[in-house]
Amino acid sequence: MTQTDDTVCYYVGVDVGTGSARASLCDVTGREHATSSRPLTVYNPLPDHYEQSCTEIWGAVCGVVRDVTQGVGVESVCGIGFDATCSLVLVDSSGEPLSISLSEGENNNCLMWMDHRAERETELVNQCKSCVTDYVGGGFSPEQQPPKLLWLKKNLPDTWSRAAHLFDLPDWLTYRATGQTARSLCSVTCKWGYVLERGGWDKEFLKEVNLEDLAELDKLGTCICSPGESVSGGLSDQAATELGLRPGTSVAVSMIDAHAGTLALLRCAPSPVCETLCIISGTSTCIMALSRTKTWVPGVWGPYQGAVLPDIWLYEGGQTAAGSALDHIVRSHPAHTAEMTYSKLNSYLGASLTDPALHTRTRDVHVVPDLHGNRSPLALPWFRGMVSGLDLNSSLDNLHTTYLATVQGLALGVRLVIEKLKKHGLKFSYITLCGGLADNPLYLHVLATVTKLPVVVPRGGNMMCIRAALLAQCAAENCSPTEKLESGKGGADYVSYCPIPELVKYYQQKFEVYRHMVDDQLKYRELMKLDSSG
Repeated sequence: MTQTDDTVCYYVGVDVGTGSARASLCDVTGREHATSSRPLTVYNPLPDHYEQSCTEIWGAVCGVVRDVTQGVGVESVCGIGFDATCSLVLVDSSGEPLSISLSEGENNNCLMWMDHRAERETELVNQCKSCVTDYVGGGFSPEQQPPKLLWLKKNLPDTWSRAAHLFDLPDWLTYRATGQTARSLCSVTCKWGYVLERGGWDKEFLKEVNLEDLAELDKLGTCICSPGESVSGGLSDQAATELGLRPGTSVAVSMIDAHAGTLALLRCAPSPVCETLCIISGTSTCIMALSRTKTWVPGVWGPYQGAVLPDIWLYEGGQTAAGSALDHIVRSHPAHTAEMTYSKLNSYLGASLTDPALHTRTRDVHVVPDLHGNRSPLALPWFRGMVSGLDLNSSLDNLHTTYLATVQGLALGVRLVIEKLKKHGLKFSYITLCGGLADNPLYLHVLATVTKLPVVVPRGGNMMCIRAALLAQCAAENCSPTEKLESGKGGADYVSYCPIPELVKYYQQKFEVYRHMVDDQLKYRELMKLDSSG
């Protein structure tokens, strides 16, 4: 259904993140009319094992969709779109999700994106000679699906033998909504080793990494569609009842949450698409760069063809722990209290967040906040965080210094990725940013100064939900996201942060220290290797 003279059309965008499911009801201009959010449980039964429940996820999705549509008639809801984290779901022949847990039973049936249980399998997969690894920055990460699939095959043979379909979580949501097994080009390209310009799935790669039982491709998916296309048949009767919508309502092919956020950020950026660095921050940070030409950037995922926009190559860097690292370091400090917010921490630091005296209090304190491995540009899952400048001080003032140094460390880590991208020919005029860290003005001032680039933050709304709603509109109107991007580009309201001139030299010095700390940890790793007799 599309808009007619006497019909008001609304579109529902659903965003399933790490800690919550959210929905927005948007009109044809992209303006939000209603929003809702419900929390999700993260289970951590073993070190590096992170799991969720598909039952809880779908229940939360149904709840937020009903919340945002309760004030409008179902005939006015013309489409629904989904984005989600790149977690992994296996279903049996009847469509029921299968357990991926060693200890928590059948209900834990979503293997989370941040799960690192497959580090050994990652090493094995990356020993292959296939060119598929060239398209993920030179090697897969334990956050991507081939290593996780290999771990499941080896450690949960019953789950593996019963699996009929393997889904990225965004694709499972469209499957749950429609009963159709179509996969998103975004998901299979960025997380599964699907290479469009080489014909898609590489059966020889699957055989080489001991996943030969997937080479018939039925379990991986043979119907690969671009984000924003319409899924055949629309909402199923069952899903329509659960969501409170009409059967047959248009459903869009999904996207990974960060990639949907990239579409939103590109629309508000004052710079050309291929000169805009998009950062989607939350538990982790995704750092997205686009180019009209293909290049190879070791340690940065990609080049991904058509994963965000047709005929555009995507390069995806990131920090596996960003908001989660900041939370952990702050909450672990002896002076931390439950009522302490980042806004209060910022207020304590000073009346003006651009005051050079505020920033330079960390001259002797330096933090590398890679608490859950380095996604890029090192691509080392075993890499860990570092602090230089520890003392016996456990005061509130020391907490604020530690907090500031961690914020600075996160921004310095982004610059390390930018330097790698620029070295391989990409260029940037602006950074655009959304997500949790977009609400922290201290981080935004530091990021602009560290990277020496203006930072643009769109005002209002959940960018991922709004873009998921845009995908729904594309599906209902049979148009491409590129058309919607161009028609709305530059119209968004935003606030910008510029580099602080007096601090550029200081942060250059901090960056040099940061690079030395990273290099030193690599040397420590080499020094501590045991010989065969150790």
